[in-house]
Amino acid sequence: MKDRTRRVVSAAAVVCCILGARAAEVPVQTPRDSVVLDSVTGDIRKYKVTDKKALKPLYWVYNFLANSNKMRSDINYDGGFVVGPAYNANTGFAIGGGYSALYSFDNSDPTLMKSTVNGFFQASVKGIVAVGVEGHNYMKGDKKRFNYEFSFTHYPSAFWGIGYDTSLDNYYNSVDWDKANYTSGQPNPYRVDSKQLLLKLEADFTWRLAENLYMGPKLDFLYSYLYTNSNPELMDRWLTLPDGSVQPSTLVATGLGFTLTYDSRDFATNAYKGHYINLQQLGFIPGLNKYGFFTTDIKYQTYASLWKKCTLAFQAHGRFNYGNETILWTRLASTGNQGMGRGYFYGQYRDRNVMETQLELRQRLIWRFGVVAWVGAINIFESFDKIYMDHTLPTYGFGVRWEFKPRVNVRVDWGFTKTGNSIVFNIGEAF
Repeated sequence: MKDRTRRVVSAAAVVCCILGARAAEVPVQTPRDSVVLDSVTGDIRKYKVTDKKALKPLYWVYNFLANSNKMRSDINYDGGFVVGPAYNANTGFAIGGGYSALYSFDNSDPTLMKSTVNGFFQASVKGIVAVGVEGHNYMKGDKKRFNYEFSFTHYPSAFWGIGYDTSLDNYYNSVDWDKANYTSGQPNPYRVDSKQLLLKLEADFTWRLAENLYMGPKLDFLYSYLYTNSNPELMDRWLTLPDGSVQPSTLVATGLGFTLTYDSRDFATNAYKGHYINLQQLGFIPGLNKYGFFTTDIKYQTYASLWKKCTLAFQAHGRFNYGNETILWTRLASTGNQGMGRGYFYGQYRDRNVMETQLELRQRLIWRFGVVAWVGAINIFESFDKIYMDHTLPTYGFGVRWEFKPRVNVRVDWGFTKTGNSIVFNIGEAF
């Protein structure tokens, strides 16, 4: 969630209501101003203080806005909250936000990357409710790393079938049908409107094999309970297997395997330079799962500085399911995952495999504000002999950034796609 339910859409004009957690405490005694450093430029800044009681609330607000993105020298843990409005055609208007904090497993080591924890939530007028937490932990000496993501989501969604042609044709047909029959009260014959409960847990623990190289076990668990289905007959037709049986709409998927990572980034949540390569090999074992199959997921990211305060970021990602004629429909590759395909919502297109890429230009402006612009492409396909260029899904857009914590941005992205556009609100960069 961080982009799935976390990767949720929001309003173009973001109004952030921020409640600081220790990050902007005003010193009690005037002579003891805390000195902090700007996270990018290194400029020294101080808290402003006043003896006038009437002005102290204003000074508190100013100090928080000016310094909440600076790690104070006298604390080992720095966290705070941020809240903002959200919007998506599929989920409607929403309120989203979260909690972000940085800390270190060894404050005596300035080279050790800061560990992060991000909590998030979202609630929309159409019934989406999502809560979750994710963390990236860098142990002493950076010899071990522990990453996790846990989320619970109540997710109203729409399903247009499996495969590019099916999804796209049914999308346009369903839009036309809605316009012509909006007062009929009948279910749309081209779309399944559903409500799901999703419980997700991802975790990995890795050991350093060599400089920047890590390897360890990986767990990927997903429980999906679909309890409302507007068109059961259509849903069953899409989930009918070659032997005539039908996949259940409620599924437990448990993947076990390993992850291999090369990571030379200078900061995980907002890199300015370096490379990141991640390979995940998972087995969905029969017995633990309704159907057994394998998944290979590979991701490459690179970052380079073009000029002052400007970063060019590139990402390529592929997810491939194989080993069985039947893949759990809840584990099919889809749009709207892992911060990619901004503008497409989760599950809008689904098939066995996906290859996607995006290129983003990030420019920091004045104070703590910045802007980004990106272009990307996605191809969802059944097999490698069925990859067609005219099935490529484009995505492009621009966004605004506000540095909430050191190297942790609040982002608002306006993404444009083949079938519309949406605005995404989240904590942390898309990649």
